[in-house]
Amino acid sequence: YSFEEFLKAKGFDLTTDTWNKTAKRGKLLSLFDEYFRYGGYPETVDLMDKRGYVSNVYQKVILGDVAARNEIRNEMALRLLVKKVAESVKNEISFSNLHNTLKSIGVPISRDTVIEYIGHIKNSYLIFDIKNYYAAFVDKESNPKYYFGDNGLLNLFLSGGETALLENIVAIYLHNLYEDQLYYIKSSKTGINVDFYIPEENLAIQVAYSLDGEAYEREVSSLKKLGSENPGTKLVLLTYNREETIETGGGAIEVLPCHKYL
Repeated sequence: YSFEEFLKAKGFDLTTDTWNKTAKRGKLLSLFDEYFRYGGYPETVDLMDKRGYVSNVYQKVILGDVAARNEIRNEMALRLLVKKVAESVKNEISFSNLHNTLKSIGVPISRDTVIEYIGHIKNSYLIFDIKNYYAAFVDKESNPKYYFGDNGLLNLFLSGGETALLENIVAIYLHNLYEDQLYYIKSSKTGINVDFYIPEENLAIQVAYSLDGEAYEREVSSLKKLGSENPGTKLVLLTYNREETIETGGGAIEVLPCHKYL
């Protein structure tokens, strides 16, 4: 389910006055937190043990769809690879990095096998990747950012991972809309680091769980730089619960709560 579909399945009537009624807005935030942590599998809507169900889905996919179907014998390496990808959500990571990580803990696996396993995991819809819009072709293919196809799946591997979960839930939404037209931007030359960029919409989206303290300048500065370099770019900053407009020399940044954007 998308978040909108999840709300319908929960019987929540989303109307224009939702944002103005305290009780209704409180219920919406409660449902968002459930979707945020346990994902959108339809079967979990009315289950008490949502995490248990998602865990069973993962076991069936990793053992059946991935390991059995592709005749993978090194199941431990496969599981550790998924765990490492989960820990890297929000950050670009190369095949070499994944290979070296597994090798450092004594897992006998080649770099080519890592590439092969990642392909199988992607084909099972456990994960998807997005590439750096500014990078050369080789770097685009070898240094992507990975996200999980459902927040409930990602949350199986995290402890206190609210920032990763928020970015992942936005990635799912945008990937469903734009597929291979979704990118991120990272440039050491300009210092621009933006979580999501959709060139056909000229839309840049940054995700930050909170804008408290130093996070404000860190998250806003890249959008400011991008707006200055590419006038006319629509700049959006998604947070867990903050809403405002930040005026900059390169155009306004619209700050929205993630649940409202979804």
